[in-house]
Amino acid sequence: MSAGGAGVRRAAVLGGVTGARTFLAPAALALRGRLGKAAKFVLPVLAAGELVGDKLPMAPPRTEGPGLVGRVVTGAISGRVSGGARGARVGAAFALAATYPLQALRAQIVKRTPLPDIAWAVPEDLIAAALAATASPEPRPDPGVDGPKTCHIGKFSAHQHGGRPGFVSAAGVGVAAGVVGTAAMTSAQVWLYGLTGGQASEAPGKVGERMLGVKVRKEQRPALNTAMHVLYGSSWGKVFGLALGRGERAPGPAQGFAFGAGVWGVSLAMLPALGLAEAPWKQSPAALAQDLGFHLIYGAATAAAYEAFTA
Repeated sequence: MSAGGAGVRRAAVLGGVTGARTFLAPAALALRGRLGKAAKFVLPVLAAGELVGDKLPMAPPRTEGPGLVGRVVTGAISGRVSGGARGARVGAAFALAATYPLQALRAQIVKRTPLPDIAWAVPEDLIAAALAATASPEPRPDPGVDGPKTCHIGKFSAHQHGGRPGFVSAAGVGVAAGVVGTAAMTSAQVWLYGLTGGQASEAPGKVGERMLGVKVRKEQRPALNTAMHVLYGSSWGKVFGLALGRGERAPGPAQGFAFGAGVWGVSLAMLPALGLAEAPWKQSPAALAQDLGFHLIYGAATAAAYEAFTA
């Protein structure tokens, strides 16, 4: 099992790898004998098949159908092996957070350069394999876990060693955690909208236009919408770090869900006040429940990322 914070940090890496290749992280763990004898033979075969299938024209998007769910599951399993229950949360969160951004990055590279898809796919394979190989060994026990409770905020390890992060450290780590939470929320949104035919909210972009004082061109709106979405999520991450991340213990899932629900509550008041959404009582229960679900994912992933960054 894990060796304290080292296992949780490795769980974050393994989770991120599954966002690129579903079976690569568990296959690396299996080859090191950490998932049983049968897995040692089955998972590498599945990983090899995925590497080949990923290059085929009929390969489905990573956020389509059961594919995203599979990545979250293998991320959680890999994280559990590396970092116990905390590692499972972290692995699932980073798997979800990495899936859509990596898919979008690859699509943009192919769209904006003369390179064929395989020219990026193979380097992506190699990077993911190298990360899986690096994070899959049994981590060594963290020095000082059973020793003096010293604070190492410069290494984002204050919680593990019983220290209390300062305001700057808590805010900085919170921003990074908020980016992970926003990416996880976005992956979930793309997955669900692909199933239901829904569309992402344009409210972040409209807020951006008001802040800039200009009307952006139609082709620029998706980029502005994405930028404002990330800025908003990371800004709330700073609030999370300052409000919930400065205790003696790192915030867990309960704090993450409460935080996500709180951000959702603020949006229910703020967007109608800006004229960008109807009042909550005019919205359908299904729409409200869906938006709440996305924000709970955001909060849980932000909390898990904060755990990983402070482990």
